Amino acid sequence: MPANPTSDLSSERLVHLMQSLGPSLALFIDDSGIWSRPGAEEIKLAIADLCTDLRSLIDRAGVLLDERDIPTPQVEYPIRYTALHDIDLGYLLPQLHQETRGQIAAVESWGDTAGDGGDVLREARITLQSHLDVLAQLSAQKKSSQAEAVKPSEAT
Repeated sequence: MPANPTSDLSSERLVHLMQSLGPSLALFIDDSGIWSRPGAEEIKLAIADLCTDLRSLIDRAGVLLDERDIPTPQVEYPIRYTALHDIDLGYLLPQLHQETRGQIAAVESWGDTAGDGGDVLREARITLQSHLDVLAQLSAQKKSSQAEAVKPSEAT
């Protein structure tokens, strides 16, 4: 029987957190340096902020696992991401939104955990929710801009 079942559960959840956040679309966009069309600076900044926070959470989880002598998981990006090149970041907003929503659901499904691991998981929920709110706001702005662009052509 494990000496500290709470710590084991916390470690398992930290591994799951790293596996959930590591292969994210946002990190792939950032890591690959793919070119995006000009004019979506607010989306680029939102993705950069999201990536900074994802990396911070992954690093913190990794440090805790290292302290417990538990190997950190190696994650890879899904092969479908390789189809992305010359992208319109606005096109990816719904995918980023859906992915972030799924990450929140995953973290919430693991329940509460005590200690440092629990702190990282709680921070992950809060951080991901704040980024989800930003992505939703950007999606709404994009839809509004598209609707305004369509109106003049309808009048002719």
